[in-house]
Amino acid sequence: MLLFLDIKIVASIAAVFAVPSGIMLIFTFQTRKWIRKDILPMLISGAIIGTIIGTYIIASYKSDILKKAFGIFLVLYALKMLFWNKNKLKDPNKYYGILAGFLGGTLGGMFSTGGPPVVIYLNSITNDKKIFRSTILFYLLVVNTWQLITYIYSGLITTNVLILSLYLAPAFIIGSLLGSLIHIKINDSLFNKVIALVLLITGIKIII
Repeated sequence: MLLFLDIKIVASIAAVFAVPSGIMLIFTFQTRKWIRKDILPMLISGAIIGTIIGTYIIASYKSDILKKAFGIFLVLYALKMLFWNKNKLKDPNKYYGILAGFLGGTLGGMFSTGGPPVVIYLNSITNDKKIFRSTILFYLLVVNTWQLITYIYSGLITTNVLILSLYLAPAFIIGSLLGSLIHIKINDSLFNKVIALVLLITGIKIII
């Protein structure tokens, strides 16, 4: 969507979709029973502060600067997915979780894409795909709800954003359900490589 729309509009639409999407996914596919409740307070506490900072940045800076910054972020994250081999943390320090949540909240506030830091953290402490997916979904539901509140307060959620969101809702719902079904069946390694290549190409196009 960033190839066609202003980044502030795209981030705001993503924020509107994030909450109903999170609710829908949490209550399907037996997601709730796999949640790691012990690490959520660390992640969420960091994200609450980070989201405020990120929302201030997107509301205050020019769209062109934000768009290029997001393009750089996409390229770096894609390269990480392609070439960085994760290392498991034997005894993860609680502050890693707080830091991951803070960085995720900041990126979420800036771009409505706060998942990567938390994804990296969860990847480092669990090998179970069900636990990973369930925990990240619940974390994002809580943080995205808070992000939507900060976006409304900052004036980013406008009538135009709500109209566009309504127009895009059917495709979004179908895509979310389809993605959940595919995620269960597809090979993780192949999936990650495809996503990384798509992100890399998209990031480069946004930058140039």
